Parts: sequence; C-alpha cells; structure tokens
Amino acid sequence: MSLFDSSNKGVKFANIGDEITGTIAAAPYERQQTKFGTNEADFWPNGDPKMQVLVPLKTSLRDDANDDGERTLYVASKHMKQAIGQAIRAANVADVAPGGTLTVKYIGNSPDSKNPANPAKMYAAQYTPPASAFAGQPAAQPAQPAQQAQAAPAQYAAPQPAQQPAQAPAPVGTPGGLTVEQLTQVGQLRAAGIPDETIATAVRTTVDVLNTIPF
Repeated sequence: MSLFDSSNKGVKFANIGDEITGTIAAAPYERQQTKFGTNEADFWPNGDPKMQVLVPLKTSLRDDANDDGERTLYVASKHMKQAIGQAIRAANVADVAPGGTLTVKYIGNSPDSKNPANPAKMYAAQYTPPASAFAGQPAAQPAQPAQQAQAAPAQYAAPQPAQQPAQAPAPVGTPGGLTVEQLTQVGQLRAAGIPDETIATAVRTTVDVLNTIPF
C-alpha cells in the first residue's frame, strides 16, 4: 500500500458537533502527511517531515450497501492528539490498543488561531480499553497455605543412671598417700614408742607404707 493511501474512508469533521465512535481494528501507525489536495509529502519549515497517526476503526456508519463501516481516523492536529492523550490518561492506560473503543468529537474552534478564516479545530475524546483476555474465565483459586507438619511426639530420653558420689581424691603430696589425720595419728603413736606393726594396724596401713614417713 502506498505511503499516502488508505484503503478505508477517512473520518471528516466538517461541522462542530461531528463525532466518530469506533472499535480500534488494528494498532495505530504513523505516516507522513501530504499537502492539502495532493499526494505530495509535506514538511515543516526546518525540513522535518510532518507526521500523523492513523487509527483504523470499525464503526456502525454505512454510506451504502457496500460500506463495511471501516474508517481511518487521521490524527494530525495537535488539538486532536492532546484530546486523545487526555482520554488515554483518564482510562489509566499507556496507549490505545486494538479492541478498545475510541470516540472523538469536534467541539469548537480555537480562539487563538492565527487564521480566523481557517481556525484550528478543538476536540474532545473518550477511550475505553479492551476487555481483559481473561474476562469471563473463572478466577484463579488462591494458593492454599502449606499444611503445617504435625508435630512429632516428644522423644523421651532414656533414664540416666544415678550419679555415684565422686570419691574424694587422696591428698596430693602426703607421705604414703595417708590422710593428714592418719599422719597425725602415726606421729603421736611413734612419739609414744608404739611399734610400727601396731601403728600399721591402728591406721589401717602397712609397715612398708609407714617406712615412707620421715618421722
């Protein structure tokens, strides 16, 4: 298809109050504008191409029996762009999309137009985004919380045998390993002249052990 042609009829806003409502049939696209009444590409004074956005619409309009209602909305003026941009923001979406419904209405002329004989047109727009692809489908069931693992029965530790009282260690450094009391008794008995054999029996030890005692 030629850069300057469209197979669908263009939407015209000849009189204040004219409007168009349609379902967006395909993704909008850009195309360079042409000079009025010609197929010659148009440019800004600085040499940049004048661009416009083409929005394919399916409408209920029928001019004759062969009219399929398809129209092309040419969005070239800044006022129309601003109106559609406001409608997009009001719908809380990022852009128009196929399946959405767009209405554009010619509401008056700009009082600031530099050429009163051909004033800039003012527009109002409304946009309804397409229904979600998931509309009508049963809502997803919320994830079930994981079942809490049943607490394992407490394991009872085997009873520990009763601790035997620790035997007092023999005093370190005493002669023959005897207690201080025994050594005292040995000293007293020796001082009284008692033989070691008798002393050994009295302190419950042996004569060999008594021989290690220096007194």
